[in-house]
Amino acid sequence: MPQTHDDVAETTPARADVVEMVGLHGFVQLAAFARLATDAEHAPDLRAQVTISRMAAGELAALDQLETVARRVGADLYEAMASYSTVLADFDRRTPPGDWWERVVRTYVAYGVLADLQRVLSRAVAPDGRPMLDDVIADSGYEDFVVAMLGPVVAADQQLSARLALWGRRVVGEALGIAQRLLAEHPLLWSFADRQDGARSEGDDAAWLRKQLSGGHARRMGRLGLTA
Repeated sequence: MPQTHDDVAETTPARADVVEMVGLHGFVQLAAFARLATDAEHAPDLRAQVTISRMAAGELAALDQLETVARRVGADLYEAMASYSTVLADFDRRTPPGDWWERVVRTYVAYGVLADLQRVLSRAVAPDGRPMLDDVIADSGYEDFVVAMLGPVVAADQQLSARLALWGRRVVGEALGIAQRLLAEHPLLWSFADRQDGARSEGDDAAWLRKQLSGGHARRMGRLGLTA
């Protein structure tokens, strides 16, 4: 049974802030599970199907820890998550993949951005509250899996490389829009962002966030040999 770390509830600024953060983390983990499970159904071979299915199952493991934190502050995890539940509907409608490779890139890009958002919005949590968050946002191995699977294919096919680079730019635009919407609708989340460059105004906050998330996206696309 995994160790739980619910002391984050006592090391963050206020109960409402904790509830917002726990809701966000729960939403991202559940959404990642759902999209990876769907991707597994479309995988071209059994090995990929099993590998992605295992990663999908891993995304749910953090919900027990998050539920403990929510309960400690007198909140309900699922109520906290509910306020985020419609955020991805527009994204899915706007980015229907045309084939397996576009499906892989869509998940790689979108959930890379959301994982970076989780990290950005957890930086100001005090050190004694870090272990639980580190468990929740730990690397699942999905990025390495995609690089190993897709990287050689892209390197061998310039036409596919150009198409997926263009697709990645479309997907990241939508994913960055989701991140900005989340912060606009849940401003208490900013309590957990350690903005060391001093950004404070609403416009500066938006630009700062976009810079943080765009940098992570460029690094991930670079690993695939694709232009961000």
